[in-house]
Amino acid sequence: MPPPPPGIPGVARPARRALLQALCAAALASAAPLAHAADGVQLLRQWLRQIHGARCDFTQSVVAADGGKPQLSSGQFDFERPGRFRWVYRKPYRQDIVSDGDTIWTYDHDLDQVTISTQSQALGATPAALLAGADVESVFRLTALAARDGLQWVQATPRRSDSSFTWVRLGLRLTPQGVRLEQMQLRDAFRRTSTIVFSAQQDNPRFPAGTFVFTPPPGAAVIRADSS
Repeated sequence: MPPPPPGIPGVARPARRALLQALCAAALASAAPLAHAADGVQLLRQWLRQIHGARCDFTQSVVAADGGKPQLSSGQFDFERPGRFRWVYRKPYRQDIVSDGDTIWTYDHDLDQVTISTQSQALGATPAALLAGADVESVFRLTALAARDGLQWVQATPRRSDSSFTWVRLGLRLTPQGVRLEQMQLRDAFRRTSTIVFSAQQDNPRFPAGTFVFTPPPGAAVIRADSS
């Protein structure tokens, strides 16, 4: 049985939790108006104000601290504020992470195992608490970085010292249709760097009922992570 892919944003492993926290911080925080000179911080605020939900494809590359060959994966990410998301890995292995705003289901297809956690218990006082609508700038220090690769960049550094990642960097582009979040980079506590590239984005779509609810398949093992 093959091992699960690296860097998955679930709740059972530090690397997965760190990536989930970063995604929540980018997708679900509150925002402020765009200033005249649009640096990365200002574009992030505008994007957060305008985008209440989205659907996109992604590719992810994870590089270890000592370098080496990147570990690649890909899939689809949907989110809808407040607190609802579906992060699905399709390659090289199947894994679904789904939240309805209260509960997180993590389904490993190869293991045929579902881990169920309450959102507050699984994520606690971390940047992922932004799922509940907290102000991003009360959790992160935001710093505008130099533009590169045609994108405006902002670095979010956790204010808490016990975070499982060091920083997350977001690359945004201003288009005639509005601001687009195109890339995300994350440095975790193990000094691994994850780079996520988003594509085929649909902004503020209408999601079918049940998109952010997960029903364990018949026969799957179910683990309740927050059981006493």
